[in-house]
Amino acid sequence: MRTNGLRIAVVGGGIFGTTTAVELGRRGHQVTLYERETDLLRAASGINQYRLHRGYHYPRSRQTAAECRDSEIAFREAFAPALLNHGDHYYAVAARDSLTTPDDYLAFCRDLRLETEPTRPDVLDPTSVAVSVRVREHLFDPDVLRGLVWAQLRDAGVDVQLGTEVQMADLGAADLVVIATYAGINDLLGNDPEARRSYQFEVCEKPVVRLPARFAGTSVVVMDGPFMCFDPMATSDNHVLGHVVHAIHSTTIGPRVEVPREIAPLLNRGIVERPPVSNIDRFIEAGREFFPEFDQAVHVGSMFTVRTVLPGVEGTDARPTLVRRINERVITVFSGKIATCLGAAAMVASLAEERLSESA
Repeated sequence: MRTNGLRIAVVGGGIFGTTTAVELGRRGHQVTLYERETDLLRAASGINQYRLHRGYHYPRSRQTAAECRDSEIAFREAFAPALLNHGDHYYAVAARDSLTTPDDYLAFCRDLRLETEPTRPDVLDPTSVAVSVRVREHLFDPDVLRGLVWAQLRDAGVDVQLGTEVQMADLGAADLVVIATYAGINDLLGNDPEARRSYQFEVCEKPVVRLPARFAGTSVVVMDGPFMCFDPMATSDNHVLGHVVHAIHSTTIGPRVEVPREIAPLLNRGIVERPPVSNIDRFIEAGREFFPEFDQAVHVGSMFTVRTVLPGVEGTDARPTLVRRINERVITVFSGKIATCLGAAAMVASLAEERLSESA
């Protein structure tokens, strides 16, 4: 390992920040990782559908789909023990109001070389969808993933500072600062209009429910529009619900997120039992259109976090991963889908090598 590397501060302990810190540490840089929460992967990296996307979800953004497909293999190799290889995964195109036709969806899967098997889970109302396919996709266990990340950070010699919220002025000793804070991506950039960008921040709810026994091990996504999905939650008996509309409690377009006062105490706190605010009734009602037994769901609790996307991409639903060199000392990582984290880490490492060459 090289000993004459840069002193690098990585801010943000999600999957993008941690994998970037690991890659930089492995290349011989002196890396300190700062995370304001009390553990890693506590925010959006630990509160999602726990689906390792291969691209099936993005028929209107071939670039996003291809990035997921091409990145997924490396992620599976790096974090194999976290993957859940049991259960069946389905994508179905709704019979009404879909933004993608059944023929177009199947053609998209063929074009992207995404395997499909025409079949329907028995929990799905056949009259509610125009096509249903079983796919090859994985879920991951967030707790196992967190343990693997910790092990990689230790092996790479990364100094991890938890419960530490930093400002740029605190990082004066660093040769390079990598900002991988997702919803807080602009917070360390000051008021420089060239550095800061406008994003769409969505305060989201992920309800956790117990479904009837026949749903066990089944993951279903209803495409392509304002519909819903559910996925098994690791090795528990619970499922995580998602809905394109009902999951979002508030949206902010601008440089910073605005969180409703009643939700702020619930953010990134894991499963909150009996939350004072919830859209669970809307989730259940929406689910009944496609899954007749959905009204038997028992609400275990809900998770709340902030999802960040580019504004104005409703037509494509694009989820790009963007690595930007702001200046000679600052790099930002805007996170796309989880599977692309290793590619982003490699891009940051290449920019760090450029910085090292410039300072030589």
